[in-house]
Amino acid sequence: MSDDPSAGSLVSLDNLPSGVPWQRLDSRMIGAALTRMLVMVGPVAFAWVFLGQRDSSVSGTLVALTVVAIAVPCFYILQYVRFRYRITGTELQITSGLFVRRVRRVPLHRIRTVDITAKPILRLFSLAIVTIGTGQQVGAGDSGLQLDAVRKPVAASLRAELLAAAGSHRDTGSVEDSRDLPQSGLEVLSPPAVLRIRWAWMLYAIVGVWSVVAPTAIFGFVYQGMQFLGRSPDTYVGWYFSEYLDRVSWGLWLLTTVGCFVLVGIVGAAAVFVESWWSYTLVHEQRGRFVATRGLFTTRSFTVDQSRLRGVTIAEALTTRVLRGARLLPILTGVSADQQNKESGVLVPTTTRDIPVSLANTLLGETVLSADRLRTGWLHRHPAAALRRILFHYESAVVLGAAGLGAAVWFWHLPIALLAIPVLAAVLMIPAALGNYSGLGHRIEDGYLFSRRGYFLRRFDAVQLRGVSGASVQQSIFQRRLGLATVTATTASGEKAYYVVDVGVGEATELAAALGGRAFLS
Repeated sequence: MSDDPSAGSLVSLDNLPSGVPWQRLDSRMIGAALTRMLVMVGPVAFAWVFLGQRDSSVSGTLVALTVVAIAVPCFYILQYVRFRYRITGTELQITSGLFVRRVRRVPLHRIRTVDITAKPILRLFSLAIVTIGTGQQVGAGDSGLQLDAVRKPVAASLRAELLAAAGSHRDTGSVEDSRDLPQSGLEVLSPPAVLRIRWAWMLYAIVGVWSVVAPTAIFGFVYQGMQFLGRSPDTYVGWYFSEYLDRVSWGLWLLTTVGCFVLVGIVGAAAVFVESWWSYTLVHEQRGRFVATRGLFTTRSFTVDQSRLRGVTIAEALTTRVLRGARLLPILTGVSADQQNKESGVLVPTTTRDIPVSLANTLLGETVLSADRLRTGWLHRHPAAALRRILFHYESAVVLGAAGLGAAVWFWHLPIALLAIPVLAAVLMIPAALGNYSGLGHRIEDGYLFSRRGYFLRRFDAVQLRGVSGASVQQSIFQRRLGLATVTATTASGEKAYYVVDVGVGEATELAAALGGRAFLS
């Protein structure tokens, strides 16, 4: 364990200053844990007792869930007994552990963010989880400093107190007051609100990944639920794939299948969007902090501190780009790999393209993504050989898919007309490759590395050079034959690596030297 105070150092209890009382977590966390236990065990116990489902799978599931459900409240009881925290004049102190005592001390001036999350069961008991970010990069599996759980008013008070104390100990000249920052054309609705929910954004969720994930999850839930209720889902599935298919044509059966999937996907994606972004508000606090709060059943807050911002990414899936939408991804230091991949760490939903661009400029405090820089011709174009590599990459995927589909047609006697799908896909890959190549480009300008790549998921990265710690050049076998290379800019922020793909070897060497040949700030 590191002794870096920003991460929470381990010290002896005897060295802690006295005079400030220790605070406990709220005792209602035990009731919340017991409620969670009932939610976990209840449905399976109901099927086992009242519906007579006594087979080995249900019994095994009931035993496993019972063990976990009993262990969770016990853990929270121990946490309530042994967990303490307090705020002194200069630091946050946390003690925890039953057999091995752990003491962490966090200087208040290192605190960058204080986020609050309240899941449905915690909200039932008026509790919340307080997550404290110090700007220190933490690895996967480490959730940072958490107070789980405290009363909602206490959580709000802690957030205000910690951020105020952190601001008073920090150099006030390092970050401008929010009133002095440019708004980059973004309409301020009611100060200090920067952005509020617009339900028209739901369209991008419906055509996004949740339209595929939601029906799959719903069908899986229904399938498992029918088993617990003593109904065989195979009876209905078998009827649909045999008797119904025998009564109608392939075209009508396929249309019915796709229609049901799309309908469930639309409803599921809309429901997920409403739950996730209900009452969404993005506010601009003093000292350069942006705080997003949202959620219907689970309330969430996520904080972006300008002092740990190292750039932005504008991501556009193909369907989103057709609808003129985009998604903003801040490039931050001090955010765990887990949090970057979690839905709770999203600052703004996918919206119309002008909003991520304007908000990116507001976050960065300057106009970085101007209209001129976003147009295709501003970036340096890549060699024509890059088009050949992209086309080979796309068509290779089509060939592999065609081989798999051909095997399915052969073994399961499917209609041979299905082989027209890979033929059509092979034709469509040609304009897709041209679109990918036309958008490909990079440039170093005004202290930023700009890079754009991709077609089905196009991304425009703007990475501050002060956040780049080094660069490397790689070549695949096919790239070597074409005289191409990929430059990787390494950083301690965001995704840890940002790529400039398929540039000429000579230009790749110069770009890597420009990125790694000077002392950058991390």
